[in-house]
Amino acid sequence: MRRKKTSNLRWIENLSLEYRYGDLGDKKFSEAAVKDVGAVVHCAGIVHAASRNEYFKANAENTKNLCEAVLKVSPGLKKFIFISSQAVMGPSDASSVKKVTDKNNPVSDYGLSKLAAESEVKKILCGKVPHIILRPAAVYGPRDKDIFIFFNLVHKHFRLTAMTKRFLQLIYVKDVANAVTSCLENKKTDNNTYYLANSAVYTWSEIGRTISSSAGVKTIPLPVVDFVFKFVTIVAESLSYITKKPAVLNRQKIIEMLQQYWTADTEPAKNDLNIKFTSLEVASEITYNWYLSNKFF
Repeated sequence: MRRKKTSNLRWIENLSLEYRYGDLGDKKFSEAAVKDVGAVVHCAGIVHAASRNEYFKANAENTKNLCEAVLKVSPGLKKFIFISSQAVMGPSDASSVKKVTDKNNPVSDYGLSKLAAESEVKKILCGKVPHIILRPAAVYGPRDKDIFIFFNLVHKHFRLTAMTKRFLQLIYVKDVANAVTSCLENKKTDNNTYYLANSAVYTWSEIGRTISSSAGVKTIPLPVVDFVFKFVTIVAESLSYITKKPAVLNRQKIIEMLQQYWTADTEPAKNDLNIKFTSLEVASEITYNWYLSNKFF
């Protein structure tokens, strides 16, 4: 389901799919989109926006519309799967990983909007339609443009190194797809929330070294102080103001990036979804070679 007819369908144009063009803010379109379907996987939303209102409209209000549409025209829906984000939980601390039952403390409007969307899913569908909320960590893999910076630097024989150690989890994009498939077929997951990530915790330096080793590219460390990220953000937001397009790297994204710990409890996902998360060593080699063969460098 794509919003605009100008959307780039390059990567899915050869798949056997039915396309419906519209806006999830349009209730009639939402109803038409979910009518006569067996399950809904709601992964639409925005990661970059120019304002708080844009985040909440795209991520929370549209999710509300979709859930209400399900109850109106497809009350017998077998599953509603919502792709949320680890950003909902907010940073963790050094002593333990965050569990689903812990208090959420998002530090960005994006995280707040996804938390609001989760609330709509639970409020509207609870007790009526089986629903699952998935909270992926930072997603990487072929076609990604956010974590791509690590791969691009490695290709140029550098590896990003933050002067302050920060710890985070990652998840390979195909593991997210496998988690969705598992939820579709597994009643044990109904009405639950899961963190999705490889349980391994990395620093930025370790991510660079792992990609470098997997790609077989010799690299040297590229130390970056926090000020550099903040300066780049100012430039990106200034350009965004001129181009009228949301900046990929904005102040709120930097606030998320500069937290020391982003670690969550992934055991429930491994146990209930019965999936094995792909290691960074394996997935980074696949991803690097994909970027290389598709001329992303």
